[in-house]
Parts: sequence; structure tokens; C-alpha cells
Amino acid sequence: AAADPVSMVPGSLERGSWCNEHMLHERLDIIEEKVIKTVEHLESEVKSLLNIISETTSNIPTVPGTPLIDIFDGQY
Repeated sequence: AAADPVSMVPGSLERGSWCNEHMLHERLDIIEEKVIKTVEHLESEVKSLLNIISETTSNIPTVPGTPLIDIFDGQY
């Protein structure tokens, strides 16, 4: 603290604390924005993949009498 002249100024602790808190909130806001954009991107990708799967499975010709396989039942 002795080497840091700013810390010796009266009231500097409150100002420093506020500055650190402000910087922390700014960083959290940036992280939150990135997380939201990532989630939106992933939702879009999942919807796209589900549409592709749906279109692909509806176009597969089935031989009469062949049992249908549910790929989402967890057995495969």
C-alpha cells in the first residue's frame, strides 16, 4: 500500500471498490451476452438438424411389413 500513492488518498478505497465492482458487472454483462448468443445459435442448429432428420426419415421408402425403428427411444 505504501508504494501505491492512490491507496493513500482518503476515500480511495470506496472509489476503488466501486470501480472494481463496475468492471466486474461489465465483464459479467459481456459473458451473459455471449452465453445468450451461443444458446440462440445452438437452438438454431438443433432445429435445423431436427428438420433434416424429419425430412430424411419421411423420404425413406419402407418395405411393407418392415418394423419401424424409433431412433429416439434410447435403445439404439
